[in-house]
Amino acid sequence: MNRLKELRNMRSLTLKDISNETGIKKATFSNYELGQTEPTLETWLKLADYFDVDPEYLVGWSDIKKNAQ
Repeated sequence: MNRLKELRNMRSLTLKDISNETGIKKATFSNYELGQTEPTLETWLKLADYFDVDPEYLVGWSDIKKNAQ
């Protein structure tokens, strides 16, 4: 399972919740979760901010959710 789906499920959010709160269409987010399409850099950053995690964690480059800065 990718981290987008993992984070969405951890917060008990539906695709509709994500769509309403981020403006990303349900089908688009579903495609991200399924690995059928990749978000743009701008969208990765938006989603990292939304889920309050580092972008590197979100894309799978790091196992650290949030670096202390």
